[in-house]
Amino acid sequence: MGHFPAAPASQSGLRIACTFDACPATSQASNKFTIHDFSVAQYHNGAARSITNTASIASGATTFTAANCAGLTAYVNRPISALTGTALVTGVPARLFVKSISGACLVTLNKAVTAIIPASTVWKIDNTIGRSVADGVTNATTTITSATANFTAADAGLSVSGTDIPNNTTIATFVNATTVTLNNAATASNTGQVLTFGGSLLNTTTRQANDATITSATVINSPAAKWKTDDVGLKVAGGGIPANTFIVSVSGANATTTGGLTITAVPFTVIIGEPSATAPADGATAVNENILLDVDPGFVPEAGPCLDDRAEAVSIVGQWQNPGTFDTGVFSTQPAGTKAIGQIKFVTAFVSFAAFVIERGALTAGDPIGAVHYDIVVPYAPILFALCSSATSPGFGYSISVHSQTSGVAAIPSGVGKPGSEQLRSLLPQSTGAYASTVYLSNDDPTVNGGVFTPASEFNRLCIYPDPVLTTTVNFTCGDG
Repeated sequence: MGHFPAAPASQSGLRIACTFDACPATSQASNKFTIHDFSVAQYHNGAARSITNTASIASGATTFTAANCAGLTAYVNRPISALTGTALVTGVPARLFVKSISGACLVTLNKAVTAIIPASTVWKIDNTIGRSVADGVTNATTTITSATANFTAADAGLSVSGTDIPNNTTIATFVNATTVTLNNAATASNTGQVLTFGGSLLNTTTRQANDATITSATVINSPAAKWKTDDVGLKVAGGGIPANTFIVSVSGANATTTGGLTITAVPFTVIIGEPSATAPADGATAVNENILLDVDPGFVPEAGPCLDDRAEAVSIVGQWQNPGTFDTGVFSTQPAGTKAIGQIKFVTAFVSFAAFVIERGALTAGDPIGAVHYDIVVPYAPILFALCSSATSPGFGYSISVHSQTSGVAAIPSGVGKPGSEQLRSLLPQSTGAYASTVYLSNDDPTVNGGVFTPASEFNRLCIYPDPVLTTTVNFTCGDG
């Protein structure tokens, strides 16, 4: 149980491999289980709002009018992009962001488009002020400049990274729209530098919460959704929610929307936000699952006889599904009262089932990790259906690998969307000092071995991370002991 690479602020894959007793009297082969991922792991972060331009945009223009801008008038310095597949639409530059959106839906950009953009082009605006520029100027001092950054007072405290920028640098003081000072001096003087501001920000993510109720025709209540101000401007969808409904404010467990809510059956499921430009695409390969078990020929006709007690190998690919496209089959039910940022769908010739990437809050009841983290919850995998019942069973072997990046996300050009979000799974940055976290595998079926995996010491692994300021040793030891 561990991950690689195990370096802070990097893409990282998760790997768990376990063997279980599968003899009927002592079996620990469970249909229901949860992987409690390391507290330092971060799954794709960020959400987006889609808008379209009402008319074609001339080459060289820095403004356009959007068809609908409800909730967006506070959007300042938000990355904006328009993609065809994984490529930027012709004329849309990288590192583009919104400087302002007026009440009349006039969108002002930080730089000009370079070709005619057709009417009704779909643009995605990220729910973050994290952004990057390619015209940074460093002066071997604490002052940096950029003609396109559009700095504001809200940028104070944002992380700053770049070739000449020391570790743990932040914006100390806003000077004007093109100039800020840093808490650390740049190490050299250069022009045309790529500088990233707010790359360490964690924003709300596109998600599906299934505990929602309404308190009025405009207000959605959902403790699981964990609303934040980053959600203002995002779309909400679900049964009884009119098309093109958007969030205009949040307070505690409530989100006020543009209205027209007519939900009668509660709790209901609400989908918050849209996948950002850097989110994994629906159907992208996100997980590889490998299973070794004595397969029952009644379940898989091609399998050998159960009397042989011979284990057979099964490999399954897990496909990523964004909120709004979740499979809803009998073995694909999101756990009640949860916030799912993604579904991992497993499809075979005989049965389909799904796991859910669930964001847990600090001190979630019954969770072994007392910090905000992500669980991969498998509410029902038909393992016992497929397993021969035998007192001399060779056992059950299970291995799962969660990818750090999908092939589609890898193809997205740099400078698109929220900086640093071009990944499925990564490790959080750490400013200084070694730190540690633990992954756990838990049994969620009380009818199997009393609802626990034993010995408990074999179903969790501690990873200790070196001081990121120092040279990191390259090895595979994380989680080995």
